[in-house]
Amino acid sequence: MSLKNTLKKVRRGIIKTFKAKNVVPVYVQKENNNILDGKTALITGGASGIGFGIAKAFVNAGCKVVIAGRNEIKLKNACSKLGDSCKYITLDVSDVPSMDAKILEASKAFGENGQLDILVNSAGTHGDGHFVNVTEETFDSVITTNLKGTYFMCQKVGNYMIKNKIKGHILNISSSSALKPAWTPYEVSKWGVCGMTKGAASALIKHDIVVNALGPGPVATEMLGRSEEDTLYMPEVPAKRYAVTEEIGQMAVYMASDFCNLVVGDTLYISGGSGIIKN
Repeated sequence: MSLKNTLKKVRRGIIKTFKAKNVVPVYVQKENNNILDGKTALITGGASGIGFGIAKAFVNAGCKVVIAGRNEIKLKNACSKLGDSCKYITLDVSDVPSMDAKILEASKAFGENGQLDILVNSAGTHGDGHFVNVTEETFDSVITTNLKGTYFMCQKVGNYMIKNKIKGHILNISSSSALKPAWTPYEVSKWGVCGMTKGAASALIKHDIVVNALGPGPVATEMLGRSEEDTLYMPEVPAKRYAVTEEIGQMAVYMASDFCNLVVGDTLYISGGSGIIKN
């Protein structure tokens, strides 16, 4: 069974068993409550992959969503799939001087009197190469997007929320790679995101701004070279499969909601056991 057909069944909530070789069951509890009703979220990297899965889950939970990224064509296509509850802005998270203006633009995407209640930092990139041959260019590119961009988006949106007296939520997308020895720039960046999340949480909780992180394991997305025709089977993971973006999205909904107001500075791993337990 293809990933495309699997996801169709996931959306209908009817995945039960598979007998085909290397195909595993996927159970996704559908969110029936509009727990983000009345909220507006800015999601970086929201045009594809995990960011798009989170944007979709947020819309389904009653949230208005502004997705952000560098590729306007991808942003437009993503918005067309998500409907009237989704707008977009172009944003390069490596361009720190532009952030304040872009955050203000996002806050007004649904009207001049709008505001941002939630930030999800999902923009990210991988870097190829073993420790002995990682280049400075690769290291700088990964760290700039994954760590520096996340750091300053937290800072800028945090300041925006303080100024406007918003009791907000910030959710950083880390990775189960943060639990592993950090010999790749990607792993280094995700270690940094987890530590920075604690620091931002400490600085912002006094202003009623809750900061946490979500650490996915392998997810069936283009970033990991997965296509719709690939199996979800992954023997290296204790749970024996990739996650689907719907699962990450629904966990993100909960963590960005008021149900998690007392979860502060933590990273929740949704990894199928990857990086946490032995296979």
